Amino acid sequence: MNENVLFQQMEFIRLRTLAFLDATTEEQADEMPDGFRNSIRWNLGHILLTHENLLYSFLGEQEKKKIPEDFGNLFGFHTSPLTWKENNLTPPSLLVLRNLLEDQPERFKAVFSGRLDEQGEKPFNLGSVTLTSLADVFAFANWHEGLHQGNITTIKRVQGIENLFEKAEEKIN
Repeated sequence: MNENVLFQQMEFIRLRTLAFLDATTEEQADEMPDGFRNSIRWNLGHILLTHENLLYSFLGEQEKKKIPEDFGNLFGFHTSPLTWKENNLTPPSLLVLRNLLEDQPERFKAVFSGRLDEQGEKPFNLGSVTLTSLADVFAFANWHEGLHQGNITTIKRVQGIENLFEKAEEKIN
């Protein structure tokens, strides 16, 4: 896959994530409507954490991750804000998440440019699909972020905020 296209996609997707974040208050970020297991804040943190984990772990470079260590307990797979209080965890503010999310694409371009053909320590299996190159994992991470943007949009709609997409588009354009 063309490196420039993959990085442009990452940047475009991230701009939308940041626009969604900017259209969210601290209070809205923590609401979990009935039937939801996670909040907007959790989805934002999960996007950040998953990119770090997928890309660095795939290459066996976990020590190069640039996010706080407790983010795994806050935003990892099978975590939920429902357990934050009982586990004495304090999630980051939206500003902290925004700064980390904003910085990540440029950092990734600097670290991973010219390396997208690299093979991982072991293939990343997704059921019937196996990802073998860093480019494959990057494409998956981009898709994953879009999936969580959909979750954020759904939570916003349940909160009664229908014009989220228009606000996000205004910030992008």
